[in-house]
Amino acid sequence: MLPKISQWTRLIGISATIALVQPNIAAAKSSVEIADIGKAITVSISTPESLGSGVILQHQGNIYTILTTASVVKDRAKYKITTPDNRSYEAISSSIRTAPGNIDLAIIKFKSTANYLTAKLGNCNILESGMSIYVNGFPGTTKAITESVFLSREGQVSANSTRVLENGYSLIYSNQTLPGMNGGAILNSDGELVAIHGKSDKDDNGNQTGLNLGIPINQFGMVARNMGIELDGKVAPIQTNTAAKAGDYFASAVPKIGRGDSMGGLTDLDRAIQLNPNYALAYSLRGALKAFKLIDTQGGLADFNRAIALDPRFSLSYQHRGMLKALKLNDIQGALADYSRAILLDSKNATTYVVRGTLKATKLNDIQGGVADLDRAISLDPNNADSYSLRGVFKATKLNDTQGGLADLNRAISIDSNNAMAFKARSVVKYMKLNDRAGGIADMKQSARLSKKQGDLAEYQLTIDQLKAWGITSNSSGF
Repeated sequence: MLPKISQWTRLIGISATIALVQPNIAAAKSSVEIADIGKAITVSISTPESLGSGVILQHQGNIYTILTTASVVKDRAKYKITTPDNRSYEAISSSIRTAPGNIDLAIIKFKSTANYLTAKLGNCNILESGMSIYVNGFPGTTKAITESVFLSREGQVSANSTRVLENGYSLIYSNQTLPGMNGGAILNSDGELVAIHGKSDKDDNGNQTGLNLGIPINQFGMVARNMGIELDGKVAPIQTNTAAKAGDYFASAVPKIGRGDSMGGLTDLDRAIQLNPNYALAYSLRGALKAFKLIDTQGGLADFNRAIALDPRFSLSYQHRGMLKALKLNDIQGALADYSRAILLDSKNATTYVVRGTLKATKLNDIQGGVADLDRAISLDPNNADSYSLRGVFKATKLNDTQGGLADLNRAISIDSNNAMAFKARSVVKYMKLNDRAGGIADMKQSARLSKKQGDLAEYQLTIDQLKAWGITSNSSGF
């Protein structure tokens, strides 16, 4: 939903997230203990073309039952299941059963004489906004990460709707997830399985908003018997016939905004705030919607201010307000203050360092400070292509470190071969700094192709204009 930093510098674009984090609430178990539980009950489900995750649900004789999402096993291929002890088993293809009613859940089984822990089932009904939860799974590989490794990510509940949304989804949360974790366990602060992670929410441009959607274990409990699974009353039924709550409207707003229905999302957020005037999360999301989709700068600013007044520890409200100040109000010092405050509240969010570093370098000409922030972002998230792209540009164009800049841009492209802006930046370095005109033109053409394919027509046109300035036309180049 939020705009790209390329509005400050057209060389490199990076999407700001709308990951909305609530204050942490004391957990009954430590995050390390919960990660240990998650690792013990989580498996990867893979084919040569796909990777997902699943949860060890039951053990009968030498047959293990895995609960995952239907989208993970939709192809009914020959799946390989890799267990916590790194053993691999061929799944029993005939065992795949999907949930009725178009609910995005499925079971799949494998045979083993080994002894694996099964998940302890919890109650998703009692989760409330701000409670800590943990998403577990196996992220997909990249050119830089050649092996999928188990990951546990802590976050907070954003909304727990009593109204089941499309495909059974009704739990929304802020954990930072990655492709491949689909189907993984969502654990509560006692290490109990409360939901299955399904997908990351995306806006109408295909960018992750930072919110995620999961299917409650209580929803599975309603259909388990139809899938051949007996839970023996271990799962509470879904609460029904209850009056709509603020969280229900918030949960309804998220997919609407993702589909591009800004006005529908706004209506739901208005209703959520009417029901709960102290809903800081709803103010922050509504502020981002107003400021960056509905072009209501003052309305967005008022909502961000209100969110911060209600919860001054809500770090990403400062990020959102900082973005608004920088892009819409030309208040760079105010934006930097907001991002610095966000870092004080959450020093492990790489995106905050990326944005602050870009502001320092592009608006204050503080190149060293900007690079230092990008260094920190890369140390926190070494697989973010945009961080390398930005640092590469600053090294090559501002610090006269052409080879260092080129190395960073090469790294960015190795991580994300679809990063149009990285190709564009590298083309400029090759063409202008290294006198590699053929290489520069080739990279610029690739940037044009990717921008067009991704629907970024403004960036596509800028790339075409640059090629024309180099004497290359679309008729003669075939792009």
